[in-house]
Amino acid sequence: MYFRSWIIFIKERFDPLSHLIMILLFVMVHILFTKEIFPIYIPPIKLLILLLGVILFYFKLRLYDEVKDYELDLIINPHRPLPRGLLKLNDMYWGIGTCILLELICFSFQGANAITSLIIAILYSLLMYKEFFIKDIIRPHLTTYAVSHTVVTSLLTFSIFSYLNQKTFLQNFSDTNLLFFALSNWMLFNIFEFGRKTFASTEERTNIDTYSSLFGRKLAVLLVFSQAIISTYFTFKIEPFQTWTIMIGLGLLLLLLLFFSARYINTNKRTHAKNYRAMSSVYIVLFYVILIIGLLTK
Repeated sequence: MYFRSWIIFIKERFDPLSHLIMILLFVMVHILFTKEIFPIYIPPIKLLILLLGVILFYFKLRLYDEVKDYELDLIINPHRPLPRGLLKLNDMYWGIGTCILLELICFSFQGANAITSLIIAILYSLLMYKEFFIKDIIRPHLTTYAVSHTVVTSLLTFSIFSYLNQKTFLQNFSDTNLLFFALSNWMLFNIFEFGRKTFASTEERTNIDTYSSLFGRKLAVLLVFSQAIISTYFTFKIEPFQTWTIMIGLGLLLLLLLFFSARYINTNKRTHAKNYRAMSSVYIVLFYVILIIGLLTK
């Protein structure tokens, strides 16, 4: 019964299909990108272990959010697994500890530099979990809250690089190509965070802050589109990504995002708002697909 409860939790709060597709593409881009710069060979089994470690890392972040949002979810989302009693807070604590242990074991297969870089990402994620010990200050500021949390993706990027190229966190951080890639990933996950909390007027809920309720539809969309522009800019500055396939592909992707954004702004319809939010999530997937195709066809 307990195992079944976790399966239900995963289905509801960490959809296996969508998350695994995104994480698989995320890891694949790192692998192909690293091979372009460093003459590496890593056995397939170790690449699968890396993938497992990254899945565990993101699943742990989901557990963080369940704990942080528990009190609020009791009021506004009583249908979610914790508020309705499917699992308890102690189960989340157990899950978090297990994930951290397994992440460290996964990264230990590639030595001290990989573990050290991962520990940096884990420590930052724990600061996120504690809301940087300034919960009352940071929570009301939706944008600041989001960007301070999504930066963990950049730290995970450096952890993956250390796993793949055996270099230290600082060595990878000082490599311009790797740094720009980490920054691009940060911007991409901002798109997801900003986009998923943008709604049509009829979807807004009382006393629940969203980007559309705080800034209006136009500024909320501008916030997302600015992250798309910046991530594309950083990507174009990375040597292995300076191919016509990638440049044209990302240009077309920006136009696609612009189309969904304009339709949402102009109509303010629930359907178009849902499509816009979906596009904000799919954007990351398509971005990585374009990079993968570009690297494989060089």
